[in-house]
Amino acid sequence: MKKGIRLIVATAVAAVVPMVVAACGSSSSGSGAAGKEGGTITIASGTAPQSADQGLDFSTQGTELTSVVNTPLLTFVRGVEGAAGSKIVPALATSMPTVSHGGLTYTFYLRKGLHYSNGKSIVASDVTRALERDLVIPWQVASFVGANIQGANAYASHKSNTISGVLTNNATGQIVLHLTHPFAPIIDIFALPGTAPVPPGTAMRNLASTGTIGDGPYQWGPITPGHTYTLLKNTKFDVPGIPRGHVDKIVYNVNSNVLANAESVLRNQADVFDPGDTLPASILNQVETQARDRYQPVPTNSSYYWFFAVNKKPFNNIYARQAVQAALDARALSRLDSGFIKEDCHLIPFGIVGHSDPSNCPFHNPAAAPNMKLAKQLMKKSGMIGQPVTVWGEERSPRRQWLDYYANVLNSLGLHATEKVISSGVYFTTIGAPSTKPETGFGDWVQDFPVPWDFMQLFTCTAGSSLNYGYVCDKHYDSQVNALVAKPPDQVANQWAALDQYAVGKAYFAAFGHQEFPKFYSDRLVFSKGVLSVEYQTDLTSLQLKK
Repeated sequence: MKKGIRLIVATAVAAVVPMVVAACGSSSSGSGAAGKEGGTITIASGTAPQSADQGLDFSTQGTELTSVVNTPLLTFVRGVEGAAGSKIVPALATSMPTVSHGGLTYTFYLRKGLHYSNGKSIVASDVTRALERDLVIPWQVASFVGANIQGANAYASHKSNTISGVLTNNATGQIVLHLTHPFAPIIDIFALPGTAPVPPGTAMRNLASTGTIGDGPYQWGPITPGHTYTLLKNTKFDVPGIPRGHVDKIVYNVNSNVLANAESVLRNQADVFDPGDTLPASILNQVETQARDRYQPVPTNSSYYWFFAVNKKPFNNIYARQAVQAALDARALSRLDSGFIKEDCHLIPFGIVGHSDPSNCPFHNPAAAPNMKLAKQLMKKSGMIGQPVTVWGEERSPRRQWLDYYANVLNSLGLHATEKVISSGVYFTTIGAPSTKPETGFGDWVQDFPVPWDFMQLFTCTAGSSLNYGYVCDKHYDSQVNALVAKPPDQVANQWAALDQYAVGKAYFAAFGHQEFPKFYSDRLVFSKGVLSVEYQTDLTSLQLKK
């Protein structure tokens, strides 16, 4: 999801949570504590969602929230940690779709008797409305729709008044998708909250302060964009097979001071440390010793990288890009991340089919010291020494520290780097805006679904500026992505790995590793029942207060 977190330059003043003497340390009740229904819990996050509107947001923070408000036709199974949490099951659809015409047509049927949280009936054409909003607002990953469904790009460019490849029948509940090419991940895309139906008349604009109405176990309560997001139990929830959630109210508080957030959970003043944030090294030992029965680092399928604008100086020169790869010390970046980064130079992470194993990094071993001799040779060969470059990054920790480190690397290679620090809540929408055209900066991606295409599509021509920040457009790369995505990943795992290796060699990005996420709760929650999902991060339906 888009994502790790996703147009204005801003400086955040870190709010400090007051230190109050409170219970701290291990729970005497242990992981077998009984849970109760009801109550209120709080989540402490360092970054706000891009929006409460699933038609724009594609961040890990936003997906945690919108996924329990806006139920799509399909859904990833809840209540399961690990790879099994990527299994897709029917949600608003009666069953998995039928596939015909050589993989070009997908047919769904909407369940009968479904209602939004306001009591209005859900009809098949509401799915069309949602997809139209995705293209107009636009959704951070509007290319998921535009590049794969017939007529979607024509609608987005105002050449058509609807999406010709989406046909619906409200009487029968039938929803038919006609694709431009065989594309198996369309199943996964229709398990994302961004494709969930919305009622007729839902505004074709970003509803950041209200969100949209959905049919999920929760509905939106009061929202103060960028600060507080409240979820309330949806008493009209009527989708079979999806957990209803245990608590009555969830309050998602945003505070850019991640250390203060961790302290508040350690001292039971907040209930969940948002897993999209890194536990600061200064508090990690306390958490590991004093809260060991309510903390666990969980591996995720995620990739962290620096992008390069390949269409402008200095990184339109391959040797300049390769020089950066040779000069990066992924170990240093991991240390700044409290050791949660597992060093690697590839885009496809360890847990996804197509990961390079053993890893082969051509410019230096990411688990060893950088190759500065080679880096300087490549930089000299590029002819770009002395070139100015603006480096884009986020203001929250450790991403601000990563930015400082990266700018120093560029300066050590003879470039003149200037930092551009952006508030984390709007960072990805800022660098992805067509008018921004950044030269280089930080990027990350967390699994949306367990296929290599989810990561490799970031550097395709069709990804657009909202995902492909460096405007990479390589016809060979694109043709390979399009050919491989039409086949089961297991059958072409080696080809995906070879394509990843090709992109590393071309230095279209400088990846530095894959991250573990912290599962860290207050002593008020039943830790053993909480799920850190590979799809949803904190599975809000699994959170339960102790009796």
